[in-house]
Amino acid sequence: MRKFSFLLLLFVALSASAQEFHLIPKIGLNLANITNADGEMKPGVNVGLATEIRFNETFALEPGIFYSMQGSKDSEDSYSAKIKNGYINIPIYAKAYLVKGFHAFAGPQFGFLTRSKTCVSDFDTDVTTDTKDAFNKFDFSLGVGVGYQFDMGLNVSMNYNIGITDTLKDNDDDSCRNGVLQFNVGWRF
Repeated sequence: MRKFSFLLLLFVALSASAQEFHLIPKIGLNLANITNADGEMKPGVNVGLATEIRFNETFALEPGIFYSMQGSKDSEDSYSAKIKNGYINIPIYAKAYLVKGFHAFAGPQFGFLTRSKTCVSDFDTDVTTDTKDAFNKFDFSLGVGVGYQFDMGLNVSMNYNIGITDTLKDNDDDSCRNGVLQFNVGWRF
């Protein structure tokens, strides 16, 4: 609770010194994978709300909160397996407006696992298992990306979230980290 109170106080202090403040609802496509899981990119969706705290023409801060479908998938001939993880992600991006509406951004992202299911299918069998206890509840990553803010309000962006923490509990092998490529569209109010 103290961490949340500190972040809220910091957010209020930054908002007070900002020149502009905007809300940006966003939705997008995820292409997610878990490193060392021998899988391929699993498509999913992310949806949420970001705020842009603009300090001047070139610098802004963009914290947000998103629900993100992540995981991995693997398939061979008649066999397929999918790890379907859901996260509440809180990115805090520093944005630099480079030319007109074109911007680059980077920053930390704090993820909280909300669900995990593993689905395995072969010739005639489909088995779904709750695997939430096999994964760590917290995921830390670094996001980097680019975007364009149109004058009318439309916002498009592309970013990659590089997992820093191991996603699996009690993992003695190579670290398994989230990697998520995101394509988002939003509207700045």
